[in-house]
Amino acid sequence: MIRIFFKTIWNNRRRNILVFIELFVISLFLFNLTFYLVDIISIIRIKNCYDAHNVIFISLSKKGSEEKVITEQSFNNLKMKLASNEFVESVSFCANATPFNYIMARLGFKYGNEEILIVERDVDIDYEKVMKITPLKGRWFNETDIGKSVKPVLISNDLEKKYFNGNAIGKRFGADTNMFEIIGIVDHFKRSDIEKPYSFGFFFEVMPTWEYTILIRSKEGYIKDLLSITETEVYSVMDPKVWAINGLNSLENMRGKQNYDSGQRRYLSLIIALFIMINVFLGAIGILWYNINLRIHEIGIKRAMGATGAEIKRQLLTENMFLAGLGLLIVILIFIQIPPFIGNEQIESGIFTKSIWISVIIMIILVLLSTWIPATIASKIHPATALKTE
Repeated sequence: MIRIFFKTIWNNRRRNILVFIELFVISLFLFNLTFYLVDIISIIRIKNCYDAHNVIFISLSKKGSEEKVITEQSFNNLKMKLASNEFVESVSFCANATPFNYIMARLGFKYGNEEILIVERDVDIDYEKVMKITPLKGRWFNETDIGKSVKPVLISNDLEKKYFNGNAIGKRFGADTNMFEIIGIVDHFKRSDIEKPYSFGFFFEVMPTWEYTILIRSKEGYIKDLLSITETEVYSVMDPKVWAINGLNSLENMRGKQNYDSGQRRYLSLIIALFIMINVFLGAIGILWYNINLRIHEIGIKRAMGATGAEIKRQLLTENMFLAGLGLLIVILIFIQIPPFIGNEQIESGIFTKSIWISVIIMIILVLLSTWIPATIASKIHPATALKTE
């Protein structure tokens, strides 16, 4: 039976080559589209380490000179002033640690013979309360960490898995004069809901001095009230001749804008991909239908020799499934070679495996739908009628 099957495919090789090329192209587009969609879904499902609900963002910039001691005292007074407000739960200073903000500093740190790339996010002790951070392992910063020569840091769980084999607590990285000790592990820090997060670390600073950012958590239902009085509260403490507010917004508003900006780029690519895919699918249906119609004479001969309609359908389905599987297999083998060229961070094994399985299932459904209807019609043709067709 196997010999007859392959001989039949070979005897119809000209038509089968066209069918194979069409199915190969479909497999190529299908796998790309599937990987793209699975990647988006996996990013959306990544859990954030923070809770941005009921938090506002204030960014200050210097427009005049001021002594460092006065600046530190002014910010401490501002923190106490804001924290005493009836609308406020907690206040935090941070630098490069504002969600939905695309500014970031990615630094390299030595760990043994490897270099770890980490996005540095400088935070104070109260950042945990404002952003509701819950470490997966270890602990958050506390007063005992102030002034330590080996600075404490919390890292994202992907860094722990990649460099520390799931056991990062207590490990150290960095240079002798700038050494860091890992005290906790947290979830990812996403800049938008549909952008893949970078590996990062929370670095402890009592008050970051290279970026003046304040995050304030309001009580439930008071976010608008807090926004309405924030500017007045700030300038009641900070000298308006020296300081200017260049950013004031809620994190939920910032989240919506970042999602919109990121989504616009992805949606355009998705629409183009779906348009191409629909046309390729229609082409597949057309060529498989046309190919079966060209074999009416062959089908008539087989029916005259005693082949049943079920056997005819089974043969046509098997042949097309074989050609589709061959095309998809070649595509998968091609994509297996891609990770070494684009970097392991670009393709995760789980996403790759899911994309393969989904592509296989969709191809099976497509071929079955494209073959079943014309095969059913062809299998019901009377042998005498079919033999008249040449």
